[in-house]
Amino acid sequence: MDALFLVLASFFTSALTAVIGVGGGMLLISLMPSAIPIAAIVPVHGAVQLVSNSSRVLLGIRHIEWSIFWPFLGGAGIGAWAGAPLVQHVPTQYMPLLLGLFILIFTWLPKREKSFRLPGHFALMGATQTFIALFVGVSGPLTNAFLLREALPRDRLVVTHGLLMTATHALKMLAFIFMGFAFAPYALLIAAMSVSVILGSYAGTFLRGRVPEKIFRTALKALITILALRMIFQFILGVYL
Repeated sequence: MDALFLVLASFFTSALTAVIGVGGGMLLISLMPSAIPIAAIVPVHGAVQLVSNSSRVLLGIRHIEWSIFWPFLGGAGIGAWAGAPLVQHVPTQYMPLLLGLFILIFTWLPKREKSFRLPGHFALMGATQTFIALFVGVSGPLTNAFLLREALPRDRLVVTHGLLMTATHALKMLAFIFMGFAFAPYALLIAAMSVSVILGSYAGTFLRGRVPEKIFRTALKALITILALRMIFQFILGVYL
């Protein structure tokens, strides 16, 4: 019954991400502790999200911003290489707080017309996001906080985000395989959830074209903010309750 619930939830969370560009991955991972062991959540979630994001990219491949992807991919490789040996040794209790605060700052910090940009900032984003994803499972809101500041059109933002997350999850999977995580016991669940997220990506891509651009950007910014605040409050409740 728990597995069926996750399969159904996968459809709706994937559709949500295909429409808005963020939120589905975090919602799905929040539902998984009741169904599978804690140690399996991040790798299983990563495998399903790899399928979800790649299917969204294939449905809108013409919208990819390749100038963002290539430096991001180089940085992501470095982040995965640096983070893999540390996954079982670095305390992660403060990461949701730090990630939530960083996302809020980056989302709401006013953008200047000629603001200074670090050289290789997309490579830095790739390294940071992939490193964090190994520990907390989700980092999509961080990517969208970056992409919002690039003023990309709706479809280009959602599909480029999907490609960046595809690279992140693919490298994360390689890291978990390197660490010896056994995916075989969860193969059937991953397969069923993968079919569900592909259908969700198709439904969400169809709906996205019917959302006005202004409403899309407002909803995206609001959802990123809610997800960041959720990380912060979960940390606070975990510490003080």
